[in-house]
Amino acid sequence: MINNRENNIKTLVASIIMIFVIAAFAVAGVLIFGGEAVEKEDRFPWITSDSAAKNGMLDGTYYEGEKNDFGKLSYKIAGEITVDSADGKGNFKIENSGKNICLMKVKIFVGEELVYQTGYLKPDQHIYEDNLDFIPEVGTYEAKAVFEGFDPNTEESIGTNEAKITLTVIQ
Repeated sequence: MINNRENNIKTLVASIIMIFVIAAFAVAGVLIFGGEAVEKEDRFPWITSDSAAKNGMLDGTYYEGEKNDFGKLSYKIAGEITVDSADGKGNFKIENSGKNICLMKVKIFVGEELVYQTGYLKPDQHIYEDNLDFIPEVGTYEAKAVFEGFDPNTEESIGTNEAKITLTVIQ
């Protein structure tokens, strides 16, 4: 009878261990293969990103970076941005490439007028959709996007690049 009781306890303990092992494998599978549910490690946790920034890269071809004083700043932006005159909302498709080692801020100018600026974008972050800070009159404008790289440790500027884009404000 004691032997039977010991066998029951051993069976119970083995069952509990097996349940924990199966649960651990299930959690590991979700973490490894779940993909989108798991956030990538934040490379610069002390930096606050722009409120519109999302993690991950954009698809498609836009402008690419050029040489600057620091090295290469790789970026993307929509070549043609259309915004609504009511709220200035549009698809900017701005990206700080995961290849970069620097933070990035973007400003868009129509002539000398600053119409849009971001906060920091960390490497491997993008802003797909956002609102202009200042909405020009309805029309189509030649605009200039200025990409500025920043050292993530000191937040000092390490250089800028520019790209010409088209900004269209519709009614």
